Amino acid sequence: MSFLKKHRMKIFSVILIALILGFSYMRGGNIPQKMEKEEKILAQEVYQEEKAFEAPKTNQPEKTEETQIPKAQEESQGKAENTENQTIEATVQKAADYSAQQGMIIDKETGMDKYNTTPVPMGKPVPIEPQTVTISDKELTCTLSVRCDTLISNIEWLDKEKVELVPYDGVIFAECEVVFYEGESVFNLLLREMKKNKIHMEYVNTPIYNSAYIEGINNLYEFDCGELSGWMYKVNGWFPNYGCSRYQLKQGDRVEWVYTCDLGRDVGENFNW
Repeated sequence: MSFLKKHRMKIFSVILIALILGFSYMRGGNIPQKMEKEEKILAQEVYQEEKAFEAPKTNQPEKTEETQIPKAQEESQGKAENTENQTIEATVQKAADYSAQQGMIIDKETGMDKYNTTPVPMGKPVPIEPQTVTISDKELTCTLSVRCDTLISNIEWLDKEKVELVPYDGVIFAECEVVFYEGESVFNLLLREMKKNKIHMEYVNTPIYNSAYIEGINNLYEFDCGELSGWMYKVNGWFPNYGCSRYQLKQGDRVEWVYTCDLGRDVGENFNW
């Protein structure tokens, strides 16, 4: 028996083991390479992510005078707004103090009286309570006028049936000196003079404001010339922020009733009460 035949099983086993080990070695040898390659890829991805995340920080411009200007402007604007707000608050407080000194009872929480009237400007008369006023026989004088000249320039908006009621010059009651009695209000004066001169006038009492509200004069009513139209009054050039029944007349006052088509803006009122 030859050597190969005698030991063929051993030789075959040795060769098989060698093949297995070689194959395992070849497969095992690729694993570290693959791991190393994957680790490099992962490291590269992490680096890119970190770089992208930090980019906004590294790309920020250095603080120069130019980049600081907007911030300075913003701070300046903020200070200006604060100053303006403080000025407004101070003005309102002064008006409230003045109104209180003149006898106007103001609610500390709302800044208004019980009829929702805000404080009056410095130097202006505070509203009265009509039911508490005593009217004497002492005669005093003031001037009175009633105009609707704003309707002439807005005639296209006026109700067609009312056009003929508008005087050519817009004057319903020309300014003249009239008599009133000590203690009377603007409403008392208007009511008497309109009756005396046979000029139509319609009003309604509004308890919520403790005053009469003038709805129409000479058959020209509120809303006849749009939703912002109606009658307003001013005394000595000032539009009071309360009803005409609460404005007590004084010697020499100049009382004007005007028709507005634009909530007062067309007759000189900007509502800076």
